Amino acid sequence: MFLISKFRVYLFFLFAVLTILFIGIHGYLSFSEIEVGNVLSMKYLAENFIYYVIVLLIVLTIIFVSMLVKSKNIFKELEKVIELSRQGKYSSGMQLKKLGRLGDKVIEINTHLNSLNEMKSLKISSMSNIVNFLLDKAEAPMLLLDAQGMIIKVSRYLLEQMEISEKDLINKYAENIFDKFLYSSVMIELRKSKYITLQSPLMIDSFEKPIDVNIVAFPIINYKNEISNCICTIITKEELSRYEVVIQEVKPSTDPLKIPTELQERPLFKRFKDIFRQQER
Repeated sequence: MFLISKFRVYLFFLFAVLTILFIGIHGYLSFSEIEVGNVLSMKYLAENFIYYVIVLLIVLTIIFVSMLVKSKNIFKELEKVIELSRQGKYSSGMQLKKLGRLGDKVIEINTHLNSLNEMKSLKISSMSNIVNFLLDKAEAPMLLLDAQGMIIKVSRYLLEQMEISEKDLINKYAENIFDKFLYSSVMIELRKSKYITLQSPLMIDSFEKPIDVNIVAFPIINYKNEISNCICTIITKEELSRYEVVIQEVKPSTDPLKIPTELQERPLFKRFKDIFRQQER
């Protein structure tokens, strides 16, 4: 089986047709101009030659059309396999066997890819179990967040210390339970620092009232140097003193706009302030 681009196939077909037409016309004219022997016999020979040329052109066209149809069927089968794979229904590869040697090679490639994917899945599941084991055994109140800020895992120590159940935190967004926690701002700060510190009230339905907590957030970087997860640890005031304060609050304030004192003291600002006061009068 040869894989040829469609442009080359069209080019080859056009070249073959023009060549056969040239040979046919040239041969017909050559036979017609021959004056040796019976003229009717030569005319009959010339007409037969043209007839065979036409038959050859028809056969060539049929072969060309059949190749295009076969190529279209191959693409249809491949698209069907892709769609089945997208739906998770493709497994045996019987559809690809219809494609002959090409199908066998695709099945072989798919087998290798499935083997690699299975190895990656085993590694990912193993790493996930390691994370779960460490969070269960760690004597620290920790929360594991995904890239959207949703809590996906909580340490057992945190649940025991706060006397809450896992359902109170799992699959909830951190900014919904921490009043002064805006995940987008946290992500921006984590791209600049190894960690951030902040203080925020913790609001859980089972609590009678929010409790103030100190949080240290650490980024988890993937191989693309992107933040894929975030680990938040709740610490005491004594432990907080060990960290350099990066930010104290990352939730935007709902108070009216406050102009810094340094800006108010500048001559240009005072000038604009006087102009607005005159307009108000």
